[in-house]
Amino acid sequence: MAVTVVVVSGPIGAGKTTLAQGLARRFGALHLHSRDFLRKHGGEDSRRSRQELTVTLDRTTGGRWLAEGVLTALHGQVMARNASWFVVDAASSAVQLDGLRASPGLRVVHVHLETPEPEQALRDAEPGTFEESWAHPAERAVHALASRADLVVDTARTPPDAVLVRVASRLGLYGRPGEWLVDLIVAGPHGEVDTRPLTAHLAPHYDVLIQLRGTGPAPSREELEDAFARGHRVLVESAGTTASGCLQAAAIAPGRVRRTVMVCRSEGSTFDWVRLREAASLNAPTDLALVLAGDLAATNWAARRFDQLTDAARHHLEELERVAGASVSFLAPSPQARHLVERRPW
Repeated sequence: MAVTVVVVSGPIGAGKTTLAQGLARRFGALHLHSRDFLRKHGGEDSRRSRQELTVTLDRTTGGRWLAEGVLTALHGQVMARNASWFVVDAASSAVQLDGLRASPGLRVVHVHLETPEPEQALRDAEPGTFEESWAHPAERAVHALASRADLVVDTARTPPDAVLVRVASRLGLYGRPGEWLVDLIVAGPHGEVDTRPLTAHLAPHYDVLIQLRGTGPAPSREELEDAFARGHRVLVESAGTTASGCLQAAAIAPGRVRRTVMVCRSEGSTFDWVRLREAASLNAPTDLALVLAGDLAATNWAARRFDQLTDAARHHLEELERVAGASVSFLAPSPQARHLVERRPW
């Protein structure tokens, strides 16, 4: 599988290192510095010496020195950390980019940052050498790279957090918005029903569990975005009786929801059908989880399969499904039952 390498280019003070650090901190990219590769070729720490050496190495290696440094670093880091993508700060010439793009096993994404000269001078970390460095041929060559980039961002008009969002979106790091990765568990018309047994039953099938009635912290927006980007499935147990309130509390968009399970309790003849219809209209459940109580529990407590239910219980379930517009997928044969009857694999 190809390793993704994000190559950042841009003039002095454009925000290249800030972007690379953001990708490393927020999305786990491994940050590679071109100045580290230059040191291996005898480069010094001054900007002028790095510029001079860059021109020399581009001429003698055809720009391959950067690709060779990246490939050597990638081999070590992939083997050591099982890393899957990297950000290179920074490329400064067309031949360096050509060398990277010609390297087997790399998926190169080139991001170019721009900013006007007055802004560069204000941001420069070595202000005493700006004019000399700005006029150097190596720095002049950087401006031509914008036409070769996959994404160009003007950092004078775009703050650092917005630059990071634009680049991350270009890389697909936020996942696909239309993916249905979230399932909800919501208490039905009787809000006092215990949803925890169903949550415990389903939780092993998910990568992320959010229990809104719990005391622990919920995942942050960034943690959820990371989960969605990886295609992780998320189970949310609501603290209330509405799916919309559950989603708002968990900060999850409705378009992420795959299934909504509404948990109901029924004693049979005393069941409140009006409240069930209202709850179903409000929550649009895809599935029901039913807890039998009273006479229904007394005659069905030993059931382990749906076909072991009494005729009265089966008829009651059928009517529940008609009123709610959803199938009973899970059944607790009594409030004290330690098992759930599952109609089909989840």
